[in-house]
Amino acid sequence: MSSTLDALYAAIIDNPADRTVRLVFADALDESDDPADATRAEFIRAQIDLEGMFDDDPRRPALASRCEGLFAANWIEWWRPVCAALGLPEPYVPSRRLGARFKRLVGSDKRVPGEPYIANPAAYSIRSDEHEFTAQFYAGFPEMLAIHRFTIDTLTGQFGQWLSRAPFCRLRFTDVLSEFEWNSLDGPHLAKVTELVLDRLPGDVANFLIRTPLTGLISLKVMPLGLPSIVRGLVHNPAWAGLRSLTLSGISTPDSLCELAESCTLEHLEELTFGVHEVEESQPIGGLWSVLSSAIAGILAQMAHLYPRPVGPIRGPDYWPAFMVLSRSPVLPRLRRLRVLDADPNWISRVADMLVNAGERTENAEPFLSDACVRAVADALDPDKLERLELPAARISPVCRDELTRRFGPRVVLA
Repeated sequence: MSSTLDALYAAIIDNPADRTVRLVFADALDESDDPADATRAEFIRAQIDLEGMFDDDPRRPALASRCEGLFAANWIEWWRPVCAALGLPEPYVPSRRLGARFKRLVGSDKRVPGEPYIANPAAYSIRSDEHEFTAQFYAGFPEMLAIHRFTIDTLTGQFGQWLSRAPFCRLRFTDVLSEFEWNSLDGPHLAKVTELVLDRLPGDVANFLIRTPLTGLISLKVMPLGLPSIVRGLVHNPAWAGLRSLTLSGISTPDSLCELAESCTLEHLEELTFGVHEVEESQPIGGLWSVLSSAIAGILAQMAHLYPRPVGPIRGPDYWPAFMVLSRSPVLPRLRRLRVLDADPNWISRVADMLVNAGERTENAEPFLSDACVRAVADALDPDKLERLELPAARISPVCRDELTRRFGPRVVLA
């Protein structure tokens, strides 16, 4: 790269959230008159445009498809300098020399282009099974680092270098962290992290996470496993006082929503996402069916550990008071976007639940979320600030759906 591009890339690493610098970088690439640089510039601009679009924007499919094609054709070249900076093996590129081509022809060299990495163009991501991580591109550069398992030769003890040599500012941990692992990541470099995703957040992990000075954090996505105490720790005077987006993955219990409403001190929160769903109470059953179903359900429960659920029973009416408490809190008037999802468990969880409960389900003619509690939440939102309200269509009544559509127009999404 030229000295200008080097300086701009250093600025991108220092401040990954600044999209203006990336657009200037793209302009500088265009000035080189190199077709490869022009392709990279197009990818940067296209991904930045994608960030400003909702999922249902009619322009999105064509633009996403173009980004996917560009990434599929060029990811090796774009990923190679990152590997060099981080001390990782560079992706394999077949040599054009006669001897190398002969080895590939006779099968003595079975490597595929890009090894040891595997690209997923649809997600703009690159996975290393050897090093147990996935890097995902945002706005033209690798920003998200998903850690599947800690490895001494890559992450443990070297995390600060990774964040100082590449524009990583979004972290995702797909498995439960130990305190030792988190401490190996800790340091002043964490102030650079703007997004944190924890697929599992048990209480002991939450306790030391809350004490970590993630002062630059603006987006947090966690699965708090239905514990109100964890939710309180996340939203009541945390280090990330500037948090703007909070996603509670999985099923949020009514008690957790009440805790969120009553304890939240996040004055800059603009986006809130949580899921609701019924949770059945296991019923004792007897006979041979009990033995077989319990055995099968146990196996399925092991498979379903990726989709844990809170303790039941939880019914729709249990959420009604929680929605009322939320509607009276200072949280909702600040929001630009509110997403209430139907946190439907995966098929494995549903089958396990059905087996344990002998296939019995309680049908209820009432809507899962009452008209009164949905209206209360809608009334609490600031109509001048609201950009998007997403609610589960199957969980509210047709009358309420029609009312919300008339009231908010295209800003309401009934998914």
